Amino acid sequence: MAPLDSLDDGLDDAATALYAMRPDEFTARRNARAQTVAADDRALAARIRELRRPSPAAWLVNQLVRHRSDEVEAVLELGAEARETQGSFSAVELAELGRQRRRLVSTLAHEAGALADELGSPVRTPVLDEVAQTLQAAMSDAAAADAVRTGRLVRALEAVGVEVDLSDAVAGGPAPRTEPARDAHAGDSPGLLSAAATKRAEVARGRAERAVAEAEERAAAASAALDALDARLADADREHRDLASRRDELDAELRKVEAEMAEADRAKRTVTRERDRAARDAEAAEVDADEAREALESLG
Repeated sequence: MAPLDSLDDGLDDAATALYAMRPDEFTARRNARAQTVAADDRALAARIRELRRPSPAAWLVNQLVRHRSDEVEAVLELGAEARETQGSFSAVELAELGRQRRRLVSTLAHEAGALADELGSPVRTPVLDEVAQTLQAAMSDAAAADAVRTGRLVRALEAVGVEVDLSDAVAGGPAPRTEPARDAHAGDSPGLLSAAATKRAEVARGRAERAVAEAEERAAAASAALDALDARLADADREHRDLASRRDELDAELRKVEAEMAEADRAKRTVTRERDRAARDAEAAEVDADEAREALESLG
């Protein structure tokens, strides 16, 4: 049997690779991975088979960690600084911090939607709401932040009061343990930030602001591209309507010509019948004329 640490490491490695996959690929890749390692480590293979497919929101948060790591870290660091210094902010500062947190989370959730499209697995608004809910939970709780950082979430997170339930939330190794609540008044004097805490808060906010600016710049570029495509779509739609109208006109003209052709066919058939009848009459008259001539000649 493999040592426990080796087993955990192997499971973490497998989970890290598997939770990078798209949800529709997960089960097949998980089973294939378990089958590959079964010959050498049956215990590890069994634990790999137990890995659960992530929810859409959990998958998308995992992809943010992989593809938008700077923005995610800015969110988590801002949350950490807010937790450390929450007892030292004025009501106005707390309100501003709350607005900044909501803005950053909203921007990152919007970025998540674009990332899902980019990765070929578009999601609906309720999934993005769960992504935002998970990011809010990670900002409010250090253990939840560490859970998000693993990139191996199985389900979305939710803060209930000051607690975040992490049971069965992280695949692979054990979920990070919730840290005991810190005394907001321990250390520095009430209402005062230490110089170090102030500096950390400024750095975190600066990083968060840069992350917001970068995400908003990408969003603006995506919006401009969408506007250009909308304009092209409008042009194509107008051309389609014009061609459809022209097609209808041609269809009407074709129906008219076909009706005229049908009438001409009927007239042709009528004339043909009359001509055939006239030909037969002419032939009969010729026979009568021949007989009359013969009779005349016989009279001398």
